[in-house]
Amino acid sequence: MAVVGGGNSALYEAMHMAKFVSKVYIIHRRDQLRATPVVQERAREEPKIEFLLNTVVEAVEGGDSVEKLRLKNVVTGQQSELKCDGVFVSIGLKPNTEYLHGLLTLDDFGMIMVNDRMETNVPGIFAAGDIRHNSIRQTIAAAGDGAVAAVNAKKWVDEG
Repeated sequence: MAVVGGGNSALYEAMHMAKFVSKVYIIHRRDQLRATPVVQERAREEPKIEFLLNTVVEAVEGGDSVEKLRLKNVVTGQQSELKCDGVFVSIGLKPNTEYLHGLLTLDDFGMIMVNDRMETNVPGIFAAGDIRHNSIRQTIAAAGDGAVAAVNAKKWVDEG
């Protein structure tokens, strides 16, 4: 298994996965991780975790599932392949919502505030998934949010 990222979320994800798989590779584009020292220490103590620093993923390859990653060392330019069964991208927890400031109500972290119908404070604008306040950041939950938003958006259009 591979985890792309070097912050707390990526390392926590890797430590969690290490309970279920034989090997976890943490792939980070820099020479140093951004996670807090205590989280780094815990991850480095896990024998199933291996760090690939100064490395980026250039491609995810496979058929119906992930089979391997094509990697590139950003310092040397050397390319390599990493056989793995899956990859989790855990980078950039800061939402890209700056353009919404002054339009929608955002929390202190820039996440969009919604009600249980996924409605924002602006009639006709809905938000779903990881971008919304209190999201549990799971694909299945984001899909459910999307379904709720879609049903309620249709109701809003039909009633409007």
